[in-house]
Amino acid sequence: MKLSSRFRALFRRAAAEAELRREIDLHLELEARRHEHAGLSPTEARAAALREFGGVEQAREACRDAWGVRWLDGLRHDFRQAARGLLRARGFSTVIVLTLALGIGAAAAIFSISKWTLFLQPDYPDDVYMVCSVTQSGASNPLLNDYMTRGYETARAVEEVAKSARMSGNVAVDGQPIATGWTELTSNLLPMLGIAPALGRGFLPGEDREGANFVVIISDEIWHHDFSADPNVLGRNITLGSDTCTVVGVLEPDQQFPPYLGDEIFRPLAYHVDPLRPWLPQLCMMVKLRSGYSPVQAAATLSGIKLDPPTDTFDDNKSSVVLVPLPIFASLFSRNDVFWVLLAAVGLLYAIACLNASNLMLVRMFGQRRELSIRLALGAGRWRVVRLLAAESLILTFLGAAGGVLVANWLYPVLLRVLGSGLFGRASAWWNLAWGQLDWRELVILGVLALATSLVIALVPAIRVLRSQLSVSLKDGGAALGESRALSFLRSSLVVLQAAFAVVLLAGAMLMIRTSENYQRIDLGYDGTNRLKLGLEFPPTYSEQWEARLVKLHEIQSELERVPGVQSAGFGDDVMLPGYFAHTHTVQGANGITVKTMIRCFSRGFEGFSGMRLIRGRPLHLVRGNEILVSESLARACWPGQDPIGQVLHPVGGAPGFGPDWPGWLVVGVVADMRLQVRGAPGMLFYSDEGWAPHNYKTFILKLTGSYDLALGGLIRRTLYAFDPQLVVTYLLPLDELRDSRLRVERMTDGVLRVLAGTALLLTVVGLISVLAYTVNARLSEFGVRVALGATSADLVRLVLGRGMLLATIGLILGLLAAFGLTRFVRALLYQTSAQDPVVLVSVCGLLLLASAIACAIPSHRATKVDVTKLLRTE
Repeated sequence: MKLSSRFRALFRRAAAEAELRREIDLHLELEARRHEHAGLSPTEARAAALREFGGVEQAREACRDAWGVRWLDGLRHDFRQAARGLLRARGFSTVIVLTLALGIGAAAAIFSISKWTLFLQPDYPDDVYMVCSVTQSGASNPLLNDYMTRGYETARAVEEVAKSARMSGNVAVDGQPIATGWTELTSNLLPMLGIAPALGRGFLPGEDREGANFVVIISDEIWHHDFSADPNVLGRNITLGSDTCTVVGVLEPDQQFPPYLGDEIFRPLAYHVDPLRPWLPQLCMMVKLRSGYSPVQAAATLSGIKLDPPTDTFDDNKSSVVLVPLPIFASLFSRNDVFWVLLAAVGLLYAIACLNASNLMLVRMFGQRRELSIRLALGAGRWRVVRLLAAESLILTFLGAAGGVLVANWLYPVLLRVLGSGLFGRASAWWNLAWGQLDWRELVILGVLALATSLVIALVPAIRVLRSQLSVSLKDGGAALGESRALSFLRSSLVVLQAAFAVVLLAGAMLMIRTSENYQRIDLGYDGTNRLKLGLEFPPTYSEQWEARLVKLHEIQSELERVPGVQSAGFGDDVMLPGYFAHTHTVQGANGITVKTMIRCFSRGFEGFSGMRLIRGRPLHLVRGNEILVSESLARACWPGQDPIGQVLHPVGGAPGFGPDWPGWLVVGVVADMRLQVRGAPGMLFYSDEGWAPHNYKTFILKLTGSYDLALGGLIRRTLYAFDPQLVVTYLLPLDELRDSRLRVERMTDGVLRVLAGTALLLTVVGLISVLAYTVNARLSEFGVRVALGATSADLVRLVLGRGMLLATIGLILGLLAAFGLTRFVRALLYQTSAQDPVVLVSVCGLLLLASAIACAIPSHRATKVDVTKLLRTE
């Protein structure tokens, strides 16, 4: 048969049927005319033509078979029948669709979180390498000084060089500050990475020269947020620092860059090295190699180059250079362990959903045992019955996938925000699940999961049908397709597995909850209520002389205190969770005890309004004096068992910045330990006054009259911008949110695991209820006999409750064994708790058993409502 006829029969069925009917009618008409010419009457001719042709319907069926699309008719019939059956069983259909929606939606949501890290890293060119210097600790640092890059780019192994630098300054649109930095790069860097603007053009050769670099390329996010997606944005002005630049391009949405290069605004790289600060700006350098050079050979060539560092510049080139391919370089900054934990957790949840759906499908098959037995008896093949079950599972799973889209887009983001993990803001790439933003990758995942799920949940009922014996099936209304000892064991095993998987998820979630509680119990050393941490970057025009810098700092302090909503302000070194500790002095206490410590300085009264707690003594009074405050840890280390007030802290080997004859520091007060890092022990610090290192002060602490909001933040930014457009606000962060900002990964993992564990527990309860409800329904006659023989309602409750709790207990034991082996994979995320924390394990046991008891109570209550008279009459 022609291929065109097959396509017409498949896609234009009505036209094919009409054509078939015309062909048969034409053939009969021609035969009838032939018989009329032979002398028969029209009626006799028509009858003769029909006798010679044979059965018209049989001929049509033969033609349809020749088309090869009869399977489509059968498939269409199966889906119609399956849909009608599911509509009749609305309760069953609703439960299984919701179950699958939770499992499939969770899988899609977690995949959206982890896809860029684990699976969909940008396709960086393989022949582009990041040039890194190897530090003494063995780490690879991609940030190089200018004299290093100028030396390396002349190496004979290098064919092409591209450089970039992160610049600090105010970015303003229409006189309003919108950002505080941008990235400058050579004109060939974007083409080297294979990146082209979606709108406009890239940088032209020669635009990375001084005087020609007044052009910028902006991100799609800046275009939408700050230019209102103006299609005429090309040619509009934007202010970077003191320069007015023209927008010439807009990048693709969610454009991915290697680490250290990602930004919202890009400008051609043209700069002069500041003689006073020759180490700035620090550059990233990428190279393409000449033919014949391997990365190892090229790195050896670069390491052998003689560099000429500027005077008084520390030469951090230790003749050790590595070339790191960009895909590998990007992977160094990923927390893959976190995302693998999340994928494993959602895999367990998906397995629970599939087990639950399979159990419910078995319940439905038991309810259809009489119908299926009659179908088999009337000649329907077993595969035809299997195909009907498969159609039902396909309908259910694709409805579940459709519900999974809603779950992934709406339910899980809402739950995460409710649980305190609202970490996925406008600029975050970890969470992009606003309505309508599931991309084709997620949709493909949903489709694959739906297809795989339909096969999984239809597998057990299909095997049951294929193994059934027709002669046995016809006995007792087809009970052979219903419950048997083997099938009862299978259904119970599925519930046990659900409970075991739920235990593993609950254990992981509770370990993260314990970790979060431990972090929250850490004493940070300050009260962050209504206090704001403000980071500033000062222009190079500000004097480095300490008196002039202090005058400027006090002017900024006065400007901030005039902002409505700001009660007081102070400045100094960053002592509020900066995220690092580096000792600056080695000091000596009583009995020759030496301690490595760190000095921090701040303005007058800082310890009061910043929230620092003065434990003993008094605040600092003298400017550029030798009075200090010491932390509790430093006081205990230097003067164990003694009163630190009035003691003198002596520098070992001189005090940098204080002169060789410095006699020491006089302790006038003790303050609570300030946490410089959330993880690890508090560092030992001592604090001096504002006069010693004002050129290092980049942090202001503001005490507010109320809580912080975005409107106040915008007002503070505009006030400082009006005071000095070159003064850069690098960040604004409430102190009571500072802890959480340092625990981003832990909070995300905690929130996701809580949601997944709660969903798993819910599905396990539903599975247990379905098994017990079915068991009660199947044993109603038995219960009637028991009641007739004297059993009480309490006896029936114990019977049903005992079976349910037995299944839950077996699952609990198996889950605990699995949890002992699997929770070790989250050990790196834990803090001050063990992966086998007994409190966690006891809590998991209690929670699962309580949920199981509640689940068993519903079918147990139904068992007590058995009507003995009605059941015995039926028997």
